[in-house]
Formats: sequence, C-alpha cells, structure tokens
Amino acid sequence: MKQRLDVTINNQQKSEEPINHQETLSEKLESTPVKSEADNLSDTSNDERSFFGEFRGAEVNEVGEYQEPTPEQEEKFKKRVERVAEIFKQANFQWYLDGATNISLYQDKQMRDHKDLDMSVFMEDLAAVEKLLTEQGFGIFVNDETDDKKKIKMKKVLAEEIAKLDKPDLSNLSICKVDSEGNRDKKTTDPFNFVDMHIHSKDAEGNTVIFYNRATLPKEYFEPIKKQLSNGKEINLSQPMVVAYHKFHQNRPYDLIDLQKLKPNLSEKDSLVLRDIIKKEIKEIESSL
Repeated sequence: MKQRLDVTINNQQKSEEPINHQETLSEKLESTPVKSEADNLSDTSNDERSFFGEFRGAEVNEVGEYQEPTPEQEEKFKKRVERVAEIFKQANFQWYLDGATNISLYQDKQMRDHKDLDMSVFMEDLAAVEKLLTEQGFGIFVNDETDDKKKIKMKKVLAEEIAKLDKPDLSNLSICKVDSEGNRDKKTTDPFNFVDMHIHSKDAEGNTVIFYNRATLPKEYFEPIKKQLSNGKEINLSQPMVVAYHKFHQNRPYDLIDLQKLKPNLSEKDSLVLRDIIKKEIKEIESSL
C-alpha cells in the first residue's frame, strides 16, 4: 500500500484544505541558481529570443486547483512527448524526463498545462548526447538574460564547453532545433524545441550528484521508468522520489500543488528516503550558518 507524503518537512499532518500559496518549504534550502554571463563559449549561433512566458508555471484558480488543460494544450502535450520518444529511441545513454510532466504521465491524465519540458542526462554521456542531438537536427544552447528583461540571449555550446560551465550556467541550458547552418531555427514548428536540459554527474560509486546543489542521491532512484505512450512509443520517466526531491527545492506555488498531485505515486520507502535526505540537507545548512 502506498503512503501519501506530507508536503511539510516535519511530522505534522497536512490537511486537504486549499494550499496556502505564501507557504515555503524551507527558507534555508539552497535557492535556484541565478543566471550569469557565460564566458569563453563558442561564437556559433549567438542570438536572442523573446520571453514567451513558458516558465511562468501553471494557471491556478482561487481555491488552489489547476485549471483544466484545453484541448489545444492536450494535443500539444501529446505531440511533444511522442516527439521525445521518437528522438531518443536509439539513445545509448541514460536519459529521462524531469519535472511535473512525469506526474501527468504516471497517471495517464494531463493534470495541467505544462508550459515547458525538462529532461536530464549525465555529464559522463555528453559526447553521446551531443552526437544524437546533432544527427536529429538539434543543438544545445546556454541562456543568459539581456539588459532587456523580455528577451533571453542564447548561445550554442559544444559538449567540451558545457563540461567547463559554472553551476549557474548549467541551470540555463536548452535544446533547440537548428537549421542547415547550425543556427537556432527560429521558424521551426518542431514540438521538441526550447527543452530545458539538466546535466547531473556521478560519483565513484555511481550515485547521482545533483547539478544545482551537489547533493548525492542513491543510484537506484535514477533507473528510468519505461512508459509506453498511447501510440505504442516508449519514453523514459523519472522515478517519483526524484520528482518530489526537485519540487522540494523550489518555492513556487505550483510546486506545492504538484507535490499534492504526486502523493499517490510515492511509496512508503520513497517517503522515508526523501524525508531523511531533506532533513539531512537542512541540518547541514543550519550547521554552516
């Protein structure tokens, strides 16, 4: 029987009341890295794009529930995940989807509009990742804010350059469709475009080292879940504990709602492991203050 996970760090019971959007998980958890200038990168495809609002999160009503996705949003979501399965069908490296997209796919029901798509790979596989993406007509770009807050500067980077990036820049990587010249294709209608890419690494024992806080998580939680889509294609999902871990490191209102939606997919073991990891991290942060 699966145990529901409280969305608080302590042992208090969480009621089913509407979520308080001012609540934070822990002010002492490491915050999301800020963006910075990327130095010494390839000069290929240095351009800008307008900020389309894809990172604003989900639409929430007055009682803390998600607005139902429209038929158009559902169709876009369906095409996007099917395209992921198609692109990575022949991948010879470890990869999986990240973020709340997993929750909708676990439950075979789109819970909300997913404005962006996240996926993770490992630093050790970067050369293979780059090769596959290049063969499929894609490139990896680093995103940096410009003086104009409504635009994001994008610069194409190669695998060897990514390996030298600082932590803030590793938080700002996107996979984009490129044209025949290797520049970002601004006219593409490919559903797999502007995909956030997260690059973790592994320690000597094969455990996963999270890129944004250098925390080490057990390797058994990074074996992807194979999910068959309605058209028969297969896609790699994160394990629920990993999705919850990342959600606990955000303070956005919809992350709290996502955690509520994720509860049925977390096992008792997942809940205990996650609770121990978060408590340990908070203790380490407090001891360093």
